[in-house]
Amino acid sequence: MDLFYFFLILGSIAVYLILRFDKQQRRKANTLLHQTNDVQPLFLIKSLEQKLSRLNAVLAVNTTESVVGDRLKKITADYNHGHINIQAYNNRLSELLREAEAR
Repeated sequence: MDLFYFFLILGSIAVYLILRFDKQQRRKANTLLHQTNDVQPLFLIKSLEQKLSRLNAVLAVNTTESVVGDRLKKITADYNHGHINIQAYNNRLSELLREAEAR
C-alpha cells in the first residue's frame, strides 16, 4: 500500500509540473503572437517582390504596354497610400501579371 501512495504523490507532482510548463509555454506563445500581430507575412512579401520584378520585366520588353504600366502604378499607389491591404494588392498583381503575360 505504501507503493500506491508513493506513485500517487509522484504522479500528482508530474501532473503539476506538466501543467505549470504548459501554462508557461502558452503565455510565451500568446506574447509572441501579440508582438507579431502587425508584422506582414514574409512569404507574401517575397511573392509580391517576385510579381513586381516579373511585371517590370514584361513592361521592359514591351514598352508599348502603357495600359498595364498605368494599372501597375495605380495599384502600387493604392497600396502605398493604404487604400488596399496586402492581400488585395497581391491578388491585383496576380491578375495584372496573368493579363500582361497573356499579351
